[in-house]
Amino acid sequence: GRLTLPTPVILAPMAGVTAPPFRRICHAFGASLCVSEMLLASGVVANTPATRRLLHIPPSPPGSGLPPRSVQIHGVDPHTIAAAVEILVADHAVDHIDLNFGCPARKVTSKGGGAAIPLRPKLLARLVAAAVSAAGPVPVTAKFRLGGDDDSSAAYLDAGRAAEAAGAAAVAL
Repeated sequence: GRLTLPTPVILAPMAGVTAPPFRRICHAFGASLCVSEMLLASGVVANTPATRRLLHIPPSPPGSGLPPRSVQIHGVDPHTIAAAVEILVADHAVDHIDLNFGCPARKVTSKGGGAAIPLRPKLLARLVAAAVSAAGPVPVTAKFRLGGDDDSSAAYLDAGRAAEAAGAAAVAL
């Protein structure tokens, strides 16, 4: 994609931790990319107050010295993912979209999201392809978690390949 990072240090998104002040501190200490807390794609589309609060990211014009605007989203419907990405790119000028396929929280996985998605590589591929198509030149990456047991670990390798084939700029395991 069009994003170039001066250092290989990336702050992973962490619910309840990677609020804007923490991201600014991490950037000051060398993190080139500081990803937002995970947002629900349907919350972006519905423009909910909670999502607006989490989405507050200061602008980072080129040459400003500020980190790229990086947002992580999750969802289980390709159309909703695409709509959320379009909104984030057009209305919030994000520089990077990360798709969460690693959250182990029961409230996420019980609805088929997060760490449950890599077990369904065809859905994962459709979600990535929808995001990449909607993002235009903005790079889309995907984050995975190693399986919870020996039997599911290989699924995450397949999921990484599926994300790459669907157009992800990078994957993180």
